[in-house]
Amino acid sequence: MTGRLETTLVNGRPLSYRVRRSPRARKMGVQVDKRDGVVVVLPKRVALKVVPELLEHWADWLDEKVEEYGVRHGPEVRQYATGSEISILGRPRRLEITALSAGRMRPRFDLTDDVLAMELVPEDALDPRDSLEKFLRRLARTDLKARVDRWSAEIGLYPKKVIVGERTTRWGSCSPRGTLSFCYRLVLAPEEIVDAVVAHEICHLAHLNHGKKFYTLLDAACPWNREAGQWLREHHDDLLF
Repeated sequence: MTGRLETTLVNGRPLSYRVRRSPRARKMGVQVDKRDGVVVVLPKRVALKVVPELLEHWADWLDEKVEEYGVRHGPEVRQYATGSEISILGRPRRLEITALSAGRMRPRFDLTDDVLAMELVPEDALDPRDSLEKFLRRLARTDLKARVDRWSAEIGLYPKKVIVGERTTRWGSCSPRGTLSFCYRLVLAPEEIVDAVVAHEICHLAHLNHGKKFYTLLDAACPWNREAGQWLREHHDDLLF
């Protein structure tokens, strides 16, 4: 789990960062991106006292990256309120957030072509991010699994299992055991982009590589897959939540 936001001086300027312990990490490292900001990755038993020295070692590179991504003081957190817009399956939806009446605790969501109406307990209505994320995760599980079923029937390949959750490095993956995994934030992308990612991973059930046979199969099933990949690279930041 990533820890709380800390601030230190690097090259004489304030820099905010978080520390993440990784049981699988074999060495220390520093990561920078728009979504998470600066993250120091430490193996399980490495002491926190090494962090300032590590940041200083990477000072010049960090200066360049935090300016590139605009995360010197931590990642930008998007705020959501009534009137805010969020793209769901490529269509802008306006948020309408109201508080549940006294005595009611179960949140309610109603998604239409243009609006996502959310009825939340009063404290969540003031800061709806967690509730919105839970809704998007539920929607993604339903939507992506339905797309997997459709594309599996189209291509003739069937996964053993489908997992929908958070992915930080890839939008989807296929394991050697036939498990497909997808990032729930895909539901923020247009439907044809989501379909291309699903088709891509299903084709990996036959070819766990990006060789000629893989692309022959994928291009036949989903001719727009390469354009979809380019779209994802260009719009990555639009799909941050």
